[in-house]
Amino acid sequence: MNRTLACLLLVAACALAPATFARDTLHASAYGLVLDDLLGAFYADIVPCDDGANGVPEICFLTETVGAAFLAERLSDVVSDYRSAGLSSGGWRSANGVWTVTLSFANYPYGLLEVYLAETPDNCVKGLVRLVKP
Repeated sequence: MNRTLACLLLVAACALAPATFARDTLHASAYGLVLDDLLGAFYADIVPCDDGANGVPEICFLTETVGAAFLAERLSDVVSDYRSAGLSSGGWRSANGVWTVTLSFANYPYGLLEVYLAETPDNCVKGLVRLVKP
């Protein structure tokens, strides 16, 4: 009985490890504070990503009762708060109902932070934040 329980706990820990690793990698990056401020500004809850970890540090989130336009405004506010640190955003892109913007620090080799927003029929927005290394 104890061996079976230990095996089940080990399997569960291994299944959750990639998501935890991705979250820790993002929070330890230069974008960690930006990410925390974005999730707070979005009133977002971190949720498991549908496809699981694919080797790229990413965090999925869900916001309820707001639209992508509201989140775009909130993102602009957060970027302007970090403008003195060199944070800037690229232009918004859209395809198949998914809005995308890239955030980057000027003159620093930190890579890019990609933000994806998709509205759902139940007045929610599913999002994904991905760290793309240089």
